[in-house]
Parts: sequence; C-alpha cells; structure tokens
Amino acid sequence: MPSKNKARGNRLERLVVNQAKEVGIDAIRAYASNGMSLGEAEDVDVKIGEFKGQCKMRKKIASFMKPPKSCDIALIKEDREDTLVVIRYQDFLNMMLKQMGVL
Repeated sequence: MPSKNKARGNRLERLVVNQAKEVGIDAIRAYASNGMSLGEAEDVDVKIGEFKGQCKMRKKIASFMKPPKSCDIALIKEDREDTLVVIRYQDFLNMMLKQMGVL
C-alpha cells in the first residue's frame, strides 16, 4: 500500500492531467511517476503540452510563495539560484490555450 504522500502526489498528477485534457491540451502522466517511461528524466511526473512538470503536494504551502489575489504571478528566488514563477494552474492553462490560438 502506497504511503499517504505518494497517494496524494498521484492524485495531484491525475488532477492536473485531467484538467488539461478537459480544456483540450494534450497531457500525460508518467507511469509510476517516473519520467523515464515517457523518455524523459526520472523526475518528470507529467507532460502538459510541451511542458515537463514535477508535481508536489503539501498540506500547507508557505504564504510568500502564493500570488496575492491582486497579482497574476509570484516570483521567488533562492540565493544563488534561478528565479522561479508561481502561477495559478488555470491561468497557466489559459496561457497555453492562447498560445495555441484557442482563446
């Protein structure tokens, strides 16, 4: 029986893939959360369009990582590391649909 964290991660992977498919974006989940099954690096959990993603689900996410209601994105950076963008998933899917010419 998988651990609670593994089961939670699997649910998130299925959720994001299903949400992408519902709006017409190709998406696939890696078998056993191993990107090698998709011909990708081992840590790739899902492919949404041409984007490779790793899914992480936590009970609580630090509030500074979440975009405020008044903002579309949050930009975060660790010392001596790349800057990352945090965006709401539905906004990300809408950006992809615009890029595809659907919206």
